[in-house]
Amino acid sequence: MLGHALSLGARTAVIEYRYLDPDWRNEHREFYATTFRRYPSIAHRLHFFAEPPDLMFLDPERPAHFDGIDYLGYCVLRPVPAAPVGRTMLKALHPRELTCVTSDRVNLFGTELVVEGAPFVAQDAQLSRCAQTTTWVTAYYHHLRFGGPRVLPGEIARAVADNLEVGRQVPSPGLTIGQMADAARSIGLPPLVYPLRHLAQGETVPRMVCRYLNSGIPVTIATRSHAFVLVGYGRSRDTDGKELLHFVRHDDEIGPYRIVDNWKLDEHGPWEYAIVPLPPKVYLPGENAEAIGAARIADELDRAPTEAARTLLAQLDDPERPLSFRSTVVLSNEFKQTLRSRLYPDDVAAAYQRMQLSRFVWVVELTNRALRDAGEPCVLAEAVIDATDHVRDLHVLGWRIPGAVWGWLPDDGTQTVRDGLPPAEPTISIAQPLDLP
Repeated sequence: MLGHALSLGARTAVIEYRYLDPDWRNEHREFYATTFRRYPSIAHRLHFFAEPPDLMFLDPERPAHFDGIDYLGYCVLRPVPAAPVGRTMLKALHPRELTCVTSDRVNLFGTELVVEGAPFVAQDAQLSRCAQTTTWVTAYYHHLRFGGPRVLPGEIARAVADNLEVGRQVPSPGLTIGQMADAARSIGLPPLVYPLRHLAQGETVPRMVCRYLNSGIPVTIATRSHAFVLVGYGRSRDTDGKELLHFVRHDDEIGPYRIVDNWKLDEHGPWEYAIVPLPPKVYLPGENAEAIGAARIADELDRAPTEAARTLLAQLDDPERPLSFRSTVVLSNEFKQTLRSRLYPDDVAAAYQRMQLSRFVWVVELTNRALRDAGEPCVLAEAVIDATDHVRDLHVLGWRIPGAVWGWLPDDGTQTVRDGLPPAEPTISIAQPLDLP
């Protein structure tokens, strides 16, 4: 944790003594208050800043202020010598690779400070081990990002107390895959569980994982001996021009934002399961949404009379794969609110804004790979799918190809269309940051 803060350029740490941390208080009540050895019920919180120390911090007669100071985040220190790192929120060293990013607000000396990143916590090896910490990280992230419930460590421990699989609740020996899924379900984040050695035909681990990371949804990976949370990924190329993919993970035994250069040769062993806790209103798995969205886009390109559509259709069949599909589940309000900032033409934005959409939607985008890798606007067409749709009767709520936008009215099964639109330039992906140069 300190190493990551230093790598961010931290030059000042402000210690908030006797901090009443809800997570530590809960851990203390659920376990540490029952031990012979005495542990304090209060914690300390460290706040990190990029600027050098200011004399105001040392002068008790001067009010503290943080104007113009770069806040890097905080770390709660448990009064447990063997496991001091509690709830932590620090910036990422490479923020563009952090897809699961949210904001956390803290109050220091009466001033509100904001840090953007992905939450982290280290296991205490008593009430929580790696499996419980991944559940906590995911739950706290969903609380900040999607307004989910605030879940405390003891609630995660109790969530699996009635599970009949072998093992005791405290001190925890760790959780099985079934217990991890039960814990997520019990705290309001029903998960999808993917056995990575038996994925559906045509599916790959990177493709499946990136689909959820693009959506800003953390993915828990379980090996035979460990579990950790993936919070982002990045692409690069080797000296021969071959595309390389690396993941960013929170590893409670090592630290936040660790890079996994080769997921097939992980130091923790082969990846066996992926557990994806989802918001309650996301019923449809990403692979189903992508299949129906990709098929709709291809069918509409095949029927369209324009030269632009024929060009895209030919590129879809090109063995060099200049185009690819990218799928993201997102709040429909967020999809509509960001249309203009993502460079959608006014006529297209107006059509999408007036469509009736479910709370969460899957957005399946047809992207230009070269533009995507360069971080430039890359979306050439997209399909928008109801995240609560029936898996045996999937419909696309709205879709766009060059020159036309369609919408489907679910109540009467009819379609609306706006065609004859002028060709549009590539737009910014819903999975892409909006602070492009």
